[in-house]
Amino acid sequence: MIITAISYPSNTLNFSQDVGDSLTSNELVKYLSIDVAQAGTDEYIEITYNGETITLLITEECLYTPIDIFYQNKEGALSSFTMFKKTTETLEVSSEDFESDRGQPNLGNHQYVTYNVQAKQKFKSNTGFIDEDNNEIIKQLSLSERVWKYEGGVFIPLRITNKPLEYKTQRNDKLINYTLDFEYAFNELNNI
Repeated sequence: MIITAISYPSNTLNFSQDVGDSLTSNELVKYLSIDVAQAGTDEYIEITYNGETITLLITEECLYTPIDIFYQNKEGALSSFTMFKKTTETLEVSSEDFESDRGQPNLGNHQYVTYNVQAKQKFKSNTGFIDEDNNEIIKQLSLSERVWKYEGGVFIPLRITNKPLEYKTQRNDKLINYTLDFEYAFNELNNI
């Protein structure tokens, strides 16, 4: 079977890939990554596979840098979701200290000495306005044990820290925007 991806109206992005007709599980799951920047000024991309066409609308975000979040979905496959709106980063630092008798402060010695400094970097990101159909994606993202931020060609491990999740609907909330709290799944100072 062949997957095709074509951008419109000027077909700047145009490629096909044969994924084979195997039924073996390690050959059955295929990942297709499309760099939307290759589409140039085109407005949308159509991906066709097995007679089904999916349309990706290209939206230019002028104010914020989009963040690509990858997660393991309920079937165990890798899925992605892009956070388009405001992101704020924080650094949470913890430490211990003791009062020292090593010398006088006027000689440059610390009266209180800090040790065992640990830090975790966190960020809060907004989805932007999404359809109510995306509630299932947000649910699977929240339930996933494996979450990554894809940045500069590298997968950076994350944890989602805001739970429980309150589902939003167009009837109750009009415009649906989720704010998710992420924590990098490692210490800022490597202590392993």
